[in-house]
Amino acid sequence: MEQQTKATLESALNALGDSIHEIVETALRVEDIAIISTKPVVFNSSSEKGPYGQGLHWKGTGATKQFVYRANPDRIWTTEIIDLNSESYYSIDNTPVLRKNELGSSVRKSYLTEVGTLNNLSTQGDLTIDEFIFYNASAQRLGFGTDAPNASISIASLDNEFIIDVEGASTRIGNWTTDDLEIVTDDTTRMTVSKNGNITLGTSIETKTTVIGKLGVNVKNPDVDISTSGAVRFQGKKFEVADAIPTNGTYDKGDIVWSNDPKPTGYVGWICVREGTPGMWKPFGQIGS
Repeated sequence: MEQQTKATLESALNALGDSIHEIVETALRVEDIAIISTKPVVFNSSSEKGPYGQGLHWKGTGATKQFVYRANPDRIWTTEIIDLNSESYYSIDNTPVLRKNELGSSVRKSYLTEVGTLNNLSTQGDLTIDEFIFYNASAQRLGFGTDAPNASISIASLDNEFIIDVEGASTRIGNWTTDDLEIVTDDTTRMTVSKNGNITLGTSIETKTTVIGKLGVNVKNPDVDISTSGAVRFQGKKFEVADAIPTNGTYDKGDIVWSNDPKPTGYVGWICVREGTPGMWKPFGQIGS
């Protein structure tokens, strides 16, 4: 008898169709009942305000739980967490946009402000990191501290800009600005290229500088260990080559001029025996006949 009554009641409720919500809300309270219907549940608007605020309401202790339709903009809104099965996903126009651990491939834009560890990150277009690192995609240049790098890679401060440039026929490294360039090890400058082009190697007389190979000064292709196209000074003494003793210039005692045209019975060169301008000179090293 109880089962028959329950079945009769269920049949009556199913027949009510669109008015079932009003009946339950105003006149009927039913527990433990299943409604079988071939029609969708319809929420009709009973006022000029439209269907806004209609939907599912769960009342009990605490605030009412809601799954309702809202305006501005029109949307489905809920007070509760929506928890999908781990294999399910959110989809737009039949395209997955969010899975448990993956954004859909159609997601192109984002305003993420914090992420965890990234693996295999790939980006396209310009890139800015913390308003300090700037990548210009069109120029293919990377700037640290500058959004207008003057080379392939630039590191800039308020006063200086250090560059590494591979864009031309040769690779360049150094200062773009008019500042000295220092090469440092152990927080000590080992080599300085001044802004006017002067080069200083070492920092004291204890510094050792080794040249492996042949060294040329104003000589493009030296064929001996040290080659120079002009005079040299050795332990304070000047050595140069000429056709005769100097007639101008200042010289010190012990300076030597080598003969540019040595001949039999002539001399290897001349030596300064008294400093002056040009000083006093004497021939030395007579050549045999």
